[in-house]
Amino acid sequence: MLSFDMERTMINFKSAAMASRVTIAILVGLWTLAMSQNVDNLGPTEVISTGRILGKRMSVLGKTVDGFFGIPYGKSPEGNLRFKSPLPREPWNGTYNATTHGFGCFQVPDENFEGFHGSEMWNPNVMLKEDCLNLNVWVPYPRPTNAAVMVWVYGGSYISGVDSLDVYDGKTLVAEEGVIVVSMNYRVGALGFLAMDDPNAPGNMGLRDQTLALQWVQDNIAVFGGDPGQVTLFGESAGAASISLHMISPESMHLFKRAALESAALSVPWGYYTMEEGIRRGMILAKQLHCTEDTMGNVLTVPQVIDCLRSRDVVQILTFQWVTSDYLDFPFVPVVDGSFLTERPETALKRGAVKDCELLIGSNTNEGSFFLIYEVPGFSKDTDSLLDKEAFITAMKYAFPQANSFGMKALEYQYTPWLNPENRSLLRDAIDKATGDYNFICPTYEMALGYARFDHPVYYYRFTDRSSNNPWPAWMGVLHADEIAYIFGLPLHPEQGFNSQEEQLSRMMMRYWANFAKTGNPNANSGSDWPLYTVEQQQFFTLDKSIIGGEYLIGRGPFAQACAFWREYFPTLVTQTGDISEAERIWKQQFNDWSTKYMVNWKAEFDKYVNGKQCE
Repeated sequence: MLSFDMERTMINFKSAAMASRVTIAILVGLWTLAMSQNVDNLGPTEVISTGRILGKRMSVLGKTVDGFFGIPYGKSPEGNLRFKSPLPREPWNGTYNATTHGFGCFQVPDENFEGFHGSEMWNPNVMLKEDCLNLNVWVPYPRPTNAAVMVWVYGGSYISGVDSLDVYDGKTLVAEEGVIVVSMNYRVGALGFLAMDDPNAPGNMGLRDQTLALQWVQDNIAVFGGDPGQVTLFGESAGAASISLHMISPESMHLFKRAALESAALSVPWGYYTMEEGIRRGMILAKQLHCTEDTMGNVLTVPQVIDCLRSRDVVQILTFQWVTSDYLDFPFVPVVDGSFLTERPETALKRGAVKDCELLIGSNTNEGSFFLIYEVPGFSKDTDSLLDKEAFITAMKYAFPQANSFGMKALEYQYTPWLNPENRSLLRDAIDKATGDYNFICPTYEMALGYARFDHPVYYYRFTDRSSNNPWPAWMGVLHADEIAYIFGLPLHPEQGFNSQEEQLSRMMMRYWANFAKTGNPNANSGSDWPLYTVEQQQFFTLDKSIIGGEYLIGRGPFAQACAFWREYFPTLVTQTGDISEAERIWKQQFNDWSTKYMVNWKAEFDKYVNGKQCE
């Protein structure tokens, strides 16, 4: 009898007591016979570089898809390997049970809205361990020949995410479009991005996990009928930001052909920091875990600090890793380390030091609303979150803590709805727009523009369709990550609660993404007219239900002015006024009021007196 170990080890025989060597020999013989004759009856098998794997055959919308789940691609990064760059998984004997998802990487689940599907759908649905470097492959049956490969990289702000979520299930995309889909787990939080400028904690471990998985694809995807020369990376939020960093990294840019970025890009303000900042945050974590001094009060060296952190329980690390408290400032993210990232991402983009490839990129209408309800005063999923002018200013201060008083006045001026400046719903929406522009929309705009400037083919989209089954309140609109369900084909399954128009939209979006993966052009065989994005035209393609009837909405340059504010005006203003004291600011404001208001009023009154009838 074949037995599948609960700890995801090899398929093998287990016996509590063997009476004799003869019995052992008989059982081994039976096992060998079963492996040679009956394993294929349990499911599909393949032989990859590290050994034989057993997968699961599934019927999907009348088609057949084989899934291989939880395939180890790296050694368990625990013990002495915690915080280090990953190492490839060593070969195994026997057949690996790849019929269920592997462990997810350690993280803290979102418990802010317990029991609410809108947030719970992003929480891990598998057990979490440090031994989490595994990946999944979905492949058509019968096997294709030289099929395009789409590698998904999940988001989660570099602090969360697993590849096993229902919304990331690749089976429908594979069944409908004939591509191969791969997804991987990678380390997040301090376990994946602690940066101490030391080989034992170099930083960017999570990105190097992704790189190792991409190398696995190069080494093994041909076994499944895939073409290693036709690999497209696609991802959302921190996943898209990760991909954009692979597009400038000398360590990984050769491992794929093209990229599709959803709601993030190279210059997202939360996406990286310097090594110096990484060390500073690492030392804050170390101090909280009593890893900066020995029992005699002697200061520990960096290697000693890292050894101490390795000795700490992972729950302690997760508990104390929030070393920052600013809005949308995630504690441990990629760093410019001089090897994986050799320069600031925006510098690389500006001088064209990026991968020469086709790029599909875009964002959603209301990128900021999801984050407002977690941290910004005045916002809630259970109310309309209407703001008066005072609450608007308070929310703006909370959402942009880096802004000094001059920057705050500029933000207030830029985003106040001047046609109706007291309208509480418009003031609420303005905070959503400001947050979305700065953190997601403008970075995608700038990367599209930067790529087009160097004549790389770019296809820019704007996803504007709110699903009929969206659990979040209406004021939140088309949220960050709402497009993912459409790209993975969830609306094609009635139990998911989408309507027929949403099913059609999903079919079209799957076709666009698959066409792009196959040809570098989303239009191929779709009959649509998604234009190339150019510096001169700056056209984008609107993804909503209107495209079902062949009505293709092409927009042009609506982000240019808002993004120029964030690119040019705001940072210059904050930098140039950064050394102006508050007392000096107040004096200058009072002087301005005196010269532009009070003196003007005095002059008007004086002129009125002079020109009036004087006493005789």
